[in-house]
Amino acid sequence: MKHSACRRLWAVLLLTVLLGSLLSAAAWAAPVTVGAGDVQEVKPGSGGQIIVTVYNQDPGNPGTGEPTTGSDPVAGVGINALRIGSVVELTTTTTEPTTGGGTTVTTGTQVAFGLDLDAPVSTTSTVEELLGLTDDDAIAADGSKHYFAPETVMNALGGADQAAIEAALDADGSGARKKVTDDNGVAEFTPLDYGLYLLAKSELPAVATTDLPPFLVSVPMYVGNDWESTVYAYPKVRTATLDLTKSAAVEGVSAGAPEPLLHVSSGDTIKYTLSVPIPRNVTGAQDFNVFKVTDTNTAGTLKIDTDSVEVKLGDVILEPTTDYTVDHQEAGAPGTNQILTVKLTGAGLTDLNAKLDTAEVTFTITYSATVNTAVTAFQSALKNAAKLTYCRGDAAEAVTGAPEVTLYTYGIELTKTLSDGGTITENTITFGLYSDAACKIPVSMTKDGQGYWQDAAGGDSLYVGADRFLKLYGLKPGTYYLKEEATMPGYTRLAQPITIEIEDDNKDGTMTATVNGKTAQVIEGVVSLTVENTKNQNGFTLPQTGGAGTLLAAAVGLGLVSAGVVLLTAVRRKKPQR
Repeated sequence: MKHSACRRLWAVLLLTVLLGSLLSAAAWAAPVTVGAGDVQEVKPGSGGQIIVTVYNQDPGNPGTGEPTTGSDPVAGVGINALRIGSVVELTTTTTEPTTGGGTTVTTGTQVAFGLDLDAPVSTTSTVEELLGLTDDDAIAADGSKHYFAPETVMNALGGADQAAIEAALDADGSGARKKVTDDNGVAEFTPLDYGLYLLAKSELPAVATTDLPPFLVSVPMYVGNDWESTVYAYPKVRTATLDLTKSAAVEGVSAGAPEPLLHVSSGDTIKYTLSVPIPRNVTGAQDFNVFKVTDTNTAGTLKIDTDSVEVKLGDVILEPTTDYTVDHQEAGAPGTNQILTVKLTGAGLTDLNAKLDTAEVTFTITYSATVNTAVTAFQSALKNAAKLTYCRGDAAEAVTGAPEVTLYTYGIELTKTLSDGGTITENTITFGLYSDAACKIPVSMTKDGQGYWQDAAGGDSLYVGADRFLKLYGLKPGTYYLKEEATMPGYTRLAQPITIEIEDDNKDGTMTATVNGKTAQVIEGVVSLTVENTKNQNGFTLPQTGGAGTLLAAAVGLGLVSAGVVLLTAVRRKKPQR
């Protein structure tokens, strides 16, 4: 009968331990001395195991290994398990005086944890120091071994220094078993000697938003009508994955929702928006201690305006320097890989954590950048990728994926040749780029970097270089007319403008082009064409309409006509009279 009652009590107590509840402490008498025959381990030996499954939602059913419906396992939780004592059935006898002058002898059997308070857990800690237990908390003692009611040990654990316990169990030489939960959220400790085990986390995954306090597990455990050597524990850790999104809109072009693909001209101003929805804190949530966004554009293709950076928590605009810092740097060769980093300061983190205690908050960064013309190599695909780095409490530092916005701009590269292989003189052959067939509306260009770039404020003459190239960049899809306006002396300039059509019908950066209606070669967003000027066989250059050559031709023609008139008159005078 005593054993049946003991087992019922034992099952209730151990289930309570596994679920993490704290029972009220019972009032025990001062420790009594017990003999070897008064202490019996419930199941001596080895062959036990603890299967820990960490869930994001509700814990599983104790003792069965079956998770609760809707639970999500949490991978990457590091756990240490250390045997700190034995699990025994303790028999104690007490003698108390009666009012009549006699005595009453009471014998009782109960479940208890046997701990050696002086046993080292690490090189600097003992069981007593970690749990805060003392001799006076024990029910009974046998030399250095003290026996405690289960709820007394649980209450002591609830008030202990969590960080000290975690450090002690994680230290080299502690003797603790070390495991990390797999993709199913499971960490198995086996085989184990029977006894009382203290388990504490060694690491948390970056997605963890709540902590995992230390907990106790008894091996074996009384389940149903028998002692089970395999014990299931279900600690709970809340998780939340943060997703960074990024979008772009060209000022004055894109209205409303940004286009999935943006075509830009050099000098366009692009407004970027990066946002992170952050769920509301749950009970026991750990605060953020790192929160920063890094945005990188490749090959220096964008000029970032740091003065345009604005950071918001919900609808509240944060203060620069006070709430966040802005760092802007170049990586690699000058003008390449510009990196923008926005990081919350201590004050900004305090604001963020406080807001999350009451509601979900969206963290937003906006800034502007322009298409950079001073680059060492033309890039048609202007890639701009961002990442979020954050950390909560003791969790690992997390880095999100890199959402990327790709802008596209196109170019024309003309190669000039002369029919006789002659040399091209710098700043002699000129072209004009127009947006209409009549060549009345010029496309303004400015010479910068490695070529000419579209620029509304430009207007530079487009000269073919001594290297025979004319490079025009920063163009959007459309129809362009390239008119040769002057060529080398002694060569015939083109009579008609060249019609160039740039298309991106699929809006995926796969640009195609035609030159005078024929399919043109396109390499990485650049239309390639070759134009040849023919040597004038008469030894002079065809005059340009309205140019100085027109006056010369008129003078020559007038002279020839005059000579003809004089000759005709002379002939008539010599003709005989009839």
